[in-house]
Amino acid sequence: MSIKKPKVLFIGPTPPPYSGPELSMQQFLESDILNSAFEIVFLKTNFRTDNTKKGKLDISMLSNFFIFFFKLIKLLIVKQPKCVYYPVTPTQIGWIGRDVWTILLSKLFGAKVIIHLRGSHFKLNFKQFNSLIKRLVGFSLRRVNCAIVQALYLKNQFEPYINSSKMVVLYQAMNVDEYAHVPSQTVEKGKVLVMGHMTKAKGYTDILKIIPDICREFPYVKFYFAGNIRKGERGVFFNQFTGEKIEYEDPFEAEARILISEYKDNYVNLGIISGDDKMKHLQTTDIFLTASYSEGFSRSLLEAMSMGKPVAFTPVGAHREVFKDEIHGFSFEPGNLNQLKEALKQLLVDNQRRHLIGQNNRAYVVSNFSIENIAGHFKTIISNTLTS
Repeated sequence: MSIKKPKVLFIGPTPPPYSGPELSMQQFLESDILNSAFEIVFLKTNFRTDNTKKGKLDISMLSNFFIFFFKLIKLLIVKQPKCVYYPVTPTQIGWIGRDVWTILLSKLFGAKVIIHLRGSHFKLNFKQFNSLIKRLVGFSLRRVNCAIVQALYLKNQFEPYINSSKMVVLYQAMNVDEYAHVPSQTVEKGKVLVMGHMTKAKGYTDILKIIPDICREFPYVKFYFAGNIRKGERGVFFNQFTGEKIEYEDPFEAEARILISEYKDNYVNLGIISGDDKMKHLQTTDIFLTASYSEGFSRSLLEAMSMGKPVAFTPVGAHREVFKDEIHGFSFEPGNLNQLKEALKQLLVDNQRRHLIGQNNRAYVVSNFSIENIAGHFKTIISNTLTS
């Protein structure tokens, strides 16, 4: 006699676009470990395939607001899930537009709710929320059964609304077979790859500022940027490392300056890449760089490390507790240009060290962040929530 599996409603985005939250949700939905334990029902949240349009309040967002909640209520009535898993946003518009009502509706129909914060800046952003919205958010958070964050020191993100006993950590997951080093692929010496939104909050404008200094000393170095240039910020407004407000810089103006400089040939804008093109650039890169002011756990950083790449990174989100400076690469404080330059120089001057760090990174990711490993932890989190 087969045992009936508990129904769990997963709510969230899937590709496209091919960025961290979408790819992570896809991994969970396809996980054999999770599907063998639960009957998974899915409700897709993203209706835009272009990252530049995410978070924009317009007619399409308003119409999809009603479509989403119609589908949610229908699933809650027809499928009667025992648990709802839902990644929340760090922004005021995200909470008042969907997060609050998703949590409360799920509870109204008798489901237990697991929320997942894929970032490290909710608490800083929350201080700037409207006072009425703060009360609504706090009211909904108190009804949550479990909250997932991406690092141990982020377990205070929902204080005082969610008790620490209901907070759990789930690290980023990686398909280590797909993201594996290919020995036959030739590495381009001096190729520095950056992946993600090309904005101030992601450190894009900071990196452009240090290109002249780096390339005067290492003329062969080329900086490759994979992502989209986006005007304005729609989620990250604070330096998560220091708590200070980020001073906005226009990324289009920053790119225009580098393109008319003598270092224009040391700069390559790849645009958005995916599939084989993305894998090719990851395989051929010499150094992977992320200069973000705030992260939960950078998926692209983990992808590069899984492929045996040495990295330069900021100690934000989970990075500060799972990666060690001078062991997994070199870290630098967000916005500190001198430290950023020094981190890159440490890697550029020593070929053997780059190789050894890359080998160590591959082994570390395989041991700690495989999808099987993380999905097993997630299964335990859901099971414990269902029985609590």
